[in-house]
Amino acid sequence: MGRENSIDYDRLLDTPSTVQQIEALQVKLDTTEDEDEQRALEEDVTGKILWLCWCGICAEVDELLPKVVDYLRKEENRKGLRIMWRAMETTIHAHELSTDPGDDQAHLRRIMHDAGAHISKHELLLAARAAEQAKWSGANIGTLAVDNEGAAPSTSSQTPQVSVV
Repeated sequence: MGRENSIDYDRLLDTPSTVQQIEALQVKLDTTEDEDEQRALEEDVTGKILWLCWCGICAEVDELLPKVVDYLRKEENRKGLRIMWRAMETTIHAHELSTDPGDDQAHLRRIMHDAGAHISKHELLLAARAAEQAKWSGANIGTLAVDNEGAAPSTSSQTPQVSVV
């Protein structure tokens, strides 16, 4: 057949490991109080579950569809082959027409594909917070430290001044 398989999924997905990752994320979610972190973890959990289901469905279709077609060919069941062909054409055509999924569906697809690409919203959030913290902590060199006596180390030879705004 001249048409390539356009279904994108991980054929080597380690299901037990993925389930363990989902369980670990759920434990982390259950103990997290920060709302932004909770939302990020919820997306990670949902994305991994969707990706696991997607890979399972695709693997079943990849495995069973050739067997069904082969069976129908051997039985010379032309009517069954035509029905299957029409169903596949209808599915492919419907998928091509649905180029503009609703917001919810697009969001679920995005988090599923993020999980498939091993992109964690939680890790991205923590990295962004760490970068922001590093940016601000670097900007505070030479200012008075809170709950500390004296000033933080500085390369400036000038004495720190205090102003009231």
